[in-house]
Amino acid sequence: MTTTESSTTPSTAVRSTPLPGIDLQDPVRVAEGLRDEFRAGAAERDRERAFPYEQCAAFRASGLLGLMVPREYGGYGGTFAELMRVVIAISAGDSNIGQMYQLHTGGIRLLQEFAPPDVQARWLPRFASGELWITNAYSEVGTRSVNDFSTTVTRDGAGWRLNGRKFYCTGSLAGDITFGPCRVEGSDEVRVFYTPTDAEGVTIHDDWSGFGQRTTASGTTEFRDVWIPDELCLGSPDTEGGGGGDVTSLNYQAVHTGVFVGIAKNALEDAVGFVRTKARVWYESASERAPDDRYTQLRVGEMKTAVDAAELLSLRAADLCDEAVAHLGDARIRGEASLVTGQAREAAAEAAMFTGSTLFKVCGAGSVLEKYGFDRHWRNARTLSLHNPLDFKLMHAGDYLLNGTLPPVDSYN
Repeated sequence: MTTTESSTTPSTAVRSTPLPGIDLQDPVRVAEGLRDEFRAGAAERDRERAFPYEQCAAFRASGLLGLMVPREYGGYGGTFAELMRVVIAISAGDSNIGQMYQLHTGGIRLLQEFAPPDVQARWLPRFASGELWITNAYSEVGTRSVNDFSTTVTRDGAGWRLNGRKFYCTGSLAGDITFGPCRVEGSDEVRVFYTPTDAEGVTIHDDWSGFGQRTTASGTTEFRDVWIPDELCLGSPDTEGGGGGDVTSLNYQAVHTGVFVGIAKNALEDAVGFVRTKARVWYESASERAPDDRYTQLRVGEMKTAVDAAELLSLRAADLCDEAVAHLGDARIRGEASLVTGQAREAAAEAAMFTGSTLFKVCGAGSVLEKYGFDRHWRNARTLSLHNPLDFKLMHAGDYLLNGTLPPVDSYN
């Protein structure tokens, strides 16, 4: 594997295997500890586009990479409710790491849905131990839609040869193994591949230039004649989207929702801290202190309400996702989980963007200084909101209420 367009190569600390015996007793408490650690320096990393190698190493060592691995494979066997709380906490510290975690948990769930038991038994313990962090090579640019793939695999003996170019490869500089959809050369058959990021023929380009989520390493990954064994080139029941199993898709959307809530909470905390310690009152105000100004209180109350509502809806969505896991095969329960997760995603994204913008209204002109980095909250939320258009989430909710139509089962619902 080669990394181009960057003078920085992946830190050995990120890829190191944690000490044996990691025992994850209270994942939410662990995540809250990491939140405070990750928050320090997040603005500077954003400003410098500095990948959080040190923070990713701490995340790996925490045991949280094994949160969603079943207990029979050495993991914690976490629920969606636990996952949502963990993601919110991590993202309230650094939403870039929260977004990277989405692909790791999604890759675990996808392997559970698509791979036979013997393959799961070989690979899932390696994720549980923290040995392997999963990243993604899912999307492409230049195709008709997100569900069209020009990346292909060609049969080669007992395996396949992978060729293509992916973009939006979030977490690529932290990951040890990457996965994504491809088509079998000469057909419309969709498969999902997994390959080590340091395999021969894999090239990671550190070329993500988006104005938000700057340190997610969401750039380009190229594959040139990469060898994929049969067991890691999985058949996909989602022939359109590739990798959108019943539960895997819920995982993708739930984690993104938690990232939005974390961004909103981070922005609100920054706003409150600034008002309390730095903001001045306007000369027409009847108050002596910014925290006592009625208009400031009103706006902070609006922000707080938006954040709390989004968080509560996200936790409700997580509970419904757990219901869907408990009743696999029940299309109605799964569909309602998807609908509410979509609503939560829309509410959380709007809360994050609203809070990230209103912050400046309550904090005043001094809050725009680059040293604070407060603009990253809105930029991060706006960038992530475009990953899966929010209008379609509301459309599905309306269609279900009016016509009883459940959303499709694919990678984005």
